[in-house]
Amino acid sequence: MSYMDINLSDYAGVREKKADSRKDRTTAEAQQTERTKTPEERKKAYEDMGIHAEKFTVDISPDSQEFMAQVAERKEAQRAEKERLEAENPWSPFDYRGDLSKNEPTQYLVFSKFLYDKGFFRDMDDEQAGKMEDMLRNITSGMDSIRGPLDAGRWDSSMSHEAAKLDLVSSVNALNYFAETYVSEGMRDAFKELIKEYESYNSKLVANHKNSMDLYSESMKSISAPNATGVSAGVRQAQDRTKAYQQIGRVTHTEQEEKGLKEDYQALFDKLMNKEDNARNIFDSLQNLLVNYASGGSKNNMVLDLLNANNTGSINRMFQYWSAMF
Repeated sequence: MSYMDINLSDYAGVREKKADSRKDRTTAEAQQTERTKTPEERKKAYEDMGIHAEKFTVDISPDSQEFMAQVAERKEAQRAEKERLEAENPWSPFDYRGDLSKNEPTQYLVFSKFLYDKGFFRDMDDEQAGKMEDMLRNITSGMDSIRGPLDAGRWDSSMSHEAAKLDLVSSVNALNYFAETYVSEGMRDAFKELIKEYESYNSKLVANHKNSMDLYSESMKSISAPNATGVSAGVRQAQDRTKAYQQIGRVTHTEQEEKGLKEDYQALFDKLMNKEDNARNIFDSLQNLLVNYASGGSKNNMVLDLLNANNTGSINRMFQYWSAMF
């Protein structure tokens, strides 16, 4: 089974599925005395109503034949266009959004359904199965939160662009740790292929994501810095704050610096998974790396305070889903 075979149309999570299975067994037991008609019995029933399949013939006029040929041509053109669009925008099971009005995480369902179909939850009670699924939900919820086309349309617009980059690295590592810790060897390789698809799918989301502070800082970077003199302490503080946003908005990085940051993140996650340091220390180090990178190495306290305030919530959420696995 590959991730292309995952169908979420009737899957709302392992808790609901287990409840449905119990209900289905009860229904099956109640219906086991019922017998469906054989094809011969169905045919005889139709014949008793005067309907005989061998007596039906259909004549198609030339005009109708021409029309059907045109329809076939249009269908072929539509099929070719669909194939072209699918090649440019490959389908992914992580496209599934569920009920958009509920603004709920859904990417975890892809992993949960895969495991359910493989029998991962079969011998677990409801509590244990729910705990496993909750881990997957919490690990992937950050990526779910940035899937809206516009910042205002996302159900959690607080995560910054830099935090989203970190959360993708974090969640991919967490899913791999989950695989090594809980998923049996027989299904582990296929599960890891699904993780690769998760990473590929969400990389595109992260690249385009910006929260309100990201957008504000960028919009302020080209505006002249406020420099009024003889003003109150409150006004002076507001000016310093504006200058800090402008400084953040002007920070740029090379591809090499971007690659180096990702390598530094990975080194810390390796230490975490190898239990070379505790999770709190690791995530404090991750936050320091993120803030230093986003500030361009600034020592300005206002800049650092703004970036810490903008990213602490996201860092803590990552810390929590990792802590649940230790």
